[in-house]
Amino acid sequence: MNADLTLPARIYTWVDVETRMLWLLGRGAWPEWLKECDAYWDSVELTVADATSTSDIVMWFTENFGPNSMSDSENELGLILEAGPRSLETRILPISLVYGDSHEVRREPRWRERRVVADMARPMSPPEVHLDTSINVIALHSYKGGVGRTLHGIALALSVAESQKVLLVDGDLEAPGISWLYANEGKRTDFAYEDFLALLHGSAESYPDDAVRIASSYLPNQTLGNIVVMPARRDLHRITPPRIEPVDLLTPTRSPYFLTESLVSLAQAVGARTVVIDLRAGMSELSASLLLDPRIQRVFVTTVSSQSIEGTVDTIKVLGQRAPGGSDDPSPQLVLTQYRSQGHEELLTSAVARLRNALGDAATSKKPEDFQEENYEVASAGDLSPILSEFQEPLLGLPAAWSSVVDRVREAGLPRLFSELASDLRFAAAEATSSKIFPTSLTSKRQALAEFASKLAFAENAEVQHLLPTKSLRSLLESHRTESPICVVSGAKGAGKTFTQLQMTFRRTWKAYAEAVHVEGVAFDSGLVPVLVSSSLGKDAEKMVDLIRHESSAEIGEFAPTRLELKELISEGVDQGLSDKQWRLRWLCCLAKSIGLNAHDDTVESVLRDFSKSGQTRIFLIDGLEDILQEIAVNEEQQKALRVLLTDCLDWLRSMPGRPLGLIVFVRRDLIQSAVRQNSAQLLALYRDYDLVWDPDEATRLALWVASGANALNELNEQQIVDAQGPELVQYLHDVWGEKMGTTNSRQARSRGWFLAALSDFNRQIQARDIVTFVAEAARDSISDVRYVDRLLVPSAMRSALPVCSLQKIQAIGEETPRIGKTLTALKNLPAYKKQLPFAQEDVQLSKDDVELLSANGILFREDDVFWIPEIFRHGLGFKATGRPRVLAIADLVRKRNNLS
Repeated sequence: MNADLTLPARIYTWVDVETRMLWLLGRGAWPEWLKECDAYWDSVELTVADATSTSDIVMWFTENFGPNSMSDSENELGLILEAGPRSLETRILPISLVYGDSHEVRREPRWRERRVVADMARPMSPPEVHLDTSINVIALHSYKGGVGRTLHGIALALSVAESQKVLLVDGDLEAPGISWLYANEGKRTDFAYEDFLALLHGSAESYPDDAVRIASSYLPNQTLGNIVVMPARRDLHRITPPRIEPVDLLTPTRSPYFLTESLVSLAQAVGARTVVIDLRAGMSELSASLLLDPRIQRVFVTTVSSQSIEGTVDTIKVLGQRAPGGSDDPSPQLVLTQYRSQGHEELLTSAVARLRNALGDAATSKKPEDFQEENYEVASAGDLSPILSEFQEPLLGLPAAWSSVVDRVREAGLPRLFSELASDLRFAAAEATSSKIFPTSLTSKRQALAEFASKLAFAENAEVQHLLPTKSLRSLLESHRTESPICVVSGAKGAGKTFTQLQMTFRRTWKAYAEAVHVEGVAFDSGLVPVLVSSSLGKDAEKMVDLIRHESSAEIGEFAPTRLELKELISEGVDQGLSDKQWRLRWLCCLAKSIGLNAHDDTVESVLRDFSKSGQTRIFLIDGLEDILQEIAVNEEQQKALRVLLTDCLDWLRSMPGRPLGLIVFVRRDLIQSAVRQNSAQLLALYRDYDLVWDPDEATRLALWVASGANALNELNEQQIVDAQGPELVQYLHDVWGEKMGTTNSRQARSRGWFLAALSDFNRQIQARDIVTFVAEAARDSISDVRYVDRLLVPSAMRSALPVCSLQKIQAIGEETPRIGKTLTALKNLPAYKKQLPFAQEDVQLSKDDVELLSANGILFREDDVFWIPEIFRHGLGFKATGRPRVLAIADLVRKRNNLS
């Protein structure tokens, strides 16, 4: 396969096959023997040159659709379609061959033919069945685009999600909005509305079972808070019209409301009690099949402009004539947006009156004679009070990502507008509470905190079984609720890679680890197998890891090689100068051997396939690569080894049907950049949700969690810590280090701000080990202090803890990046009189390259013609600040200069 062509992530139906073939054709990847491809829901017909062999066809599909994409059958060619995680069912799309040249096809400047539903003016027959009353379906529609429909749809979903799980569907297949926000959040889309429509289209006439089963296998991985997101499509840069539209589902043997009923079944399958659908604007067939279902709660969004009001009134009239609701069906809801309370009074009054009259007319419109009038009463206009959403300037220019838009929506108070509507929906919720018993002596609390934090500071300690459910850990689990993770978890030295791998290993299974991280709805379960681990593990941790490895391999029948033997396999490969393919086989061989499979480089692929076909699964964990690849910065063979592991090996595992085998590679960011020189940024971006990075909230939450884990805080449990945000989190931390770095009434800096500025570099990066070491040292020095009885960590102890953290930080970054370490050593060896802050470049004999290197890594900051060093490095280097150290002032200046919030 051409290196520029990536393998497809999912192949669910013939639609994906056709899309992939067009994609390959557009990139000149079709072979000369392939003349034409016609994909249908039940087969693919290929027109090929007369001399084409079956092996050529199989080889080409294997290279361009994935190494596990072709059927094993000797009698029939076929593509293997996705059947869902761990599914033993094989879904095959047969391939038939026509030999000879293809017929000429006249090309036209059009996307494709559109199917139209006729006779729209005739009233539709009422639904024959009632929807499940435990599921609510809400569809937002607007006659015109740009009226705030999507924004208010998000606000509605947020309001409902406060009390129940919501399935949020981007039904705008031509101009998706929610989909872009979700994608810009960095979230992976494994399943989309287009996929659901395509699966329904190819399903048995009246049964959406397969579509619901496959969708519900992947949608839990697309959860934001209490909202399960189903974007419009997986590839948002493909701007062609949708291949399958809702109207294509309408067949004589299906219910006219097949899509609605399938969405209800899907909501049940993913545990959602409400479906919120953002429909296409206007009188579009993309919206018709849902909007014309009277059982759906319709929400009409409009501005007060004349055109928008007229169009909305006409829409309501048409629905009243063609799809009148029954007495048990929900009443429509109106949302008026983008008006000003001063200046638009008359427009607003007129708009409300016109819309209410339209609803009243729809309620009394003439029904077909065979309809029973009492069953089709619409709520009177007097029962329908419009939701008024006044114009707000901040909502004009919205940010790109979901979380930023949600913050803007919450600040504008939009979810509150739907609180009454949300409260009317049927739901049931339960909460569990837990409590802990804490020591009462302040001295014993500080002692316990010092001891607990000291254990946490080193991941090789096997005694620590606690872990903080960080955003990255939760994101990793939330994205893999129903399938095995195949990903890279990166981070700097001390970010917590080894600790995280050990915590996964100690839990033994994926589901048990999910329970420890408090991520619900994880259906996929598999054993966790440590393949390679850090060489810095203590004896207790090594024993536990080896025990788990042997138990796992014993289930297969053979004991796994020792960790040293596996490391030697990799070292031998470096010496042998393996090719990319040989490296992929070598890595796969390490995985297979780690669970006791009798595999060699030339047999490992078939061994792993046979293992997975037996219905077994495993998730492999790899850490400690820096111990094996110590010369990766200059050794091309080591670079190749890691590059193949992070790309080709992961791709091979992804190509296995159902993804029975998972792999999580814990690796330092600098190793990735050394190994994947051309596309390291792209690879890092692919897995950025799982990066072990600590933003300000996560960093301070870690300090709070350490104090709680030591039983040093009263009446505060782990769930409260995880849920705490903003002011609530800051308030909790007052018990840890007080409000200020002095008494509450002093003019000292606020403790949280000082902590973040003191332990962060000038890129605002902070490492977990620095935080835990800081807490351990500060707690130890606070034990006998009697001046501050309102906190665990006293100000003087917090300040004295910094030098210890600083020396550790310098050592760590020197090991991670030797060039930086060499430069820092030169600074540390300067005469004392030269080590003053701020300093000029020439005073410390730094070259231009040195300045650029240290600045890029957050160790230097230039203010006018002088330079500053962050506190986390200043103490260890022995630099003195003139007067009182300007910790917060410089940190704030850096933040503003770099536009970091």
